[in-house]
Amino acid sequence: MASEKLLGWDPYDALTSPIFRLPLLRSNWLLRFGAQQVVLRFPINLRPLLRTPRQLNAVTVGLYIQGLADLAAAGSIDHQQASNEVNEWISRLERLRSPGWSGSCWGYPFPWEGRRGAHRTEQNFPTVVATGMIVNGLHNAWKVFGTESARELIVDSARFVLNDLQHVDGDDQAWCWSYSPADHQAVVNATMKGSRLIAQAVDAGFDEPGAIEAATSSARWAAQQQQADGGWPYAVAGDPRSWRDSFHTGYILECYDTYRSLTGNDKFDETIERGWQHYRSTFFTDEALPKYFDNNPEPLDPTAAGQALLTLVAFGDTGFAASVSTAVVEQLGNADGSFRYRPRGARGRAGGVHYIRWSTAWMFAGLTSLVRAEAGKSSP
Repeated sequence: MASEKLLGWDPYDALTSPIFRLPLLRSNWLLRFGAQQVVLRFPINLRPLLRTPRQLNAVTVGLYIQGLADLAAAGSIDHQQASNEVNEWISRLERLRSPGWSGSCWGYPFPWEGRRGAHRTEQNFPTVVATGMIVNGLHNAWKVFGTESARELIVDSARFVLNDLQHVDGDDQAWCWSYSPADHQAVVNATMKGSRLIAQAVDAGFDEPGAIEAATSSARWAAQQQQADGGWPYAVAGDPRSWRDSFHTGYILECYDTYRSLTGNDKFDETIERGWQHYRSTFFTDEALPKYFDNNPEPLDPTAAGQALLTLVAFGDTGFAASVSTAVVEQLGNADGSFRYRPRGARGRAGGVHYIRWSTAWMFAGLTSLVRAEAGKSSP
């Protein structure tokens, strides 16, 4: 597949417009953050007018190779052809890496502004979130195809996590990896992506002393942030980002599940079970649609839906995952196989914009994981 087929816009790519290179717009947080929100929420797509380019996002590539591996494992596509295509995309991922760090790592191909003037992230600046998502796809590809280049990137990425990220909000036995090398954000799903990545790297041959112990310390910190009902806030107490939403909770659970399966560590079984029960009972409507927040089902979102399928499959709830897939495809699916950002008329949606990373890539990964799970159930 030509790389142009994975090019696309992103909900948060407004600042790649050339106008934001002008002196005032290059540095003023309020104008930049406001422009981000206006472009995201305006009823028509302003990106062509602003000359905002379609880009290749490394996370899109990671989700795509993750899905290709699942389809090949299910016998739904030719194994050798899929392996060849995955090799080509891994070569692209090598070129998309953020340079200058201890190991392989990735960011987003656009700058973005966080809330209240904090957490500005520059274009292609690496984060544990983007890197963790990509390594998860690489690990799946390595397991299915035995792709050596995937294994090498997995192992190398562990050096980024161990050497370049900060340790924040904890002690010697339980601490959080920072979101990126440049901040001290204590975000629960982000640190669990670091734990999962280290476990995947060790599985792929990474043998640095203390690596698994570091992953366990991060997982222990995340367990300490779990609330009485089994849920997790997005960030720690005292951080204004205290909401609880579907897809970040799904990330945490999927990361714990992978960490447990690769390390054999059962110390977090109670944490995982409580989190799973909370997730399963809280984040779905009676119509089998994923809710966005624990206290508000809106908006129906394709990232939340794709991650819901991945989480349900990881925990063996494939029957319900099939119901979720049917309901989501009916609400968000397009005739060409792509997925809408949110339903027409939903708040915060620019009409007709295809956000490939946020929408179709996550749904592709979720649906293909379900295909693989169902194929496994029908195998002799």
